[in-house]
Amino acid sequence: MNKSYSILIFPWRGTHMRRVVLSQKSLRHLAAAGVVVLATGAWLAGDYLWMKIQKKGITELRMEAMAQREQLSVLQEQTQNLQLLLADWKGLEQGIKTSLPPQNRASFNGRMAIAELEKSLSALRSELEKLIASVPTVMPLGGRITSGVGTRLSPWTAKPEFHSGLDIPNPIGTPVRATGDGVVEATGVMNGNGLTVIVNHGQGITTQYSHLSKTLVKKGDRVRRGQQVAETGNTGKSTSPHLHYEVRINRVPVDPRSSLVKQNSPSS
Repeated sequence: MNKSYSILIFPWRGTHMRRVVLSQKSLRHLAAAGVVVLATGAWLAGDYLWMKIQKKGITELRMEAMAQREQLSVLQEQTQNLQLLLADWKGLEQGIKTSLPPQNRASFNGRMAIAELEKSLSALRSELEKLIASVPTVMPLGGRITSGVGTRLSPWTAKPEFHSGLDIPNPIGTPVRATGDGVVEATGVMNGNGLTVIVNHGQGITTQYSHLSKTLVKKGDRVRRGQQVAETGNTGKSTSPHLHYEVRINRVPVDPRSSLVKQNSPSS
């Protein structure tokens, strides 16, 4: 039996009442249409929110890239200035010596003045050499770089993400060397990075070596450029044996290949 339902509509004004008769079949159609409308609205709302989130993520990536370029520019300028100062050191020392009158050069006071100048210049040279040696200008190991610094598709989600370092595949146990003089800031397992070593080079510069199988240094150790600090591995969130290498300036990840690295193999 096909039941029907009546809907009475009373107007705000007037005396005429309206009556709408709906069958069960009509009600089912209306209910189904309502469900479709609600589902479509929910899908459109979700799609809109996803687009907003994606747009926000792209904006943040662009801001990170701009900060990275600014930090690289500052470091590149500082490194060039230090190298120029060190290159001029010998000429400066000789120029100071020859600028003194002959009689002063031969006198006791003249010899003392030259000795003091040589001492000061030697200290300056030593400081400049330390600063230059601390800048990570070599690679931690050889090998082809398969992923650089910047936006890439995540190997886990296939969605765009910011990759903060260089991925360099190598067999497990390959020596990993410090790329500049510094002090070991931290070692240990660090979330998805697995076993990791972080070296502080001063001037706001740090390097990070991740997915290691073994570390050869501990927190507080002083390391020199070219010194082995670890061995490559496949620990943490890793798809295959490789080294994840990062350079950060004031905590901002930068691509060292842009202006720092002068050679494609580690210092020996």
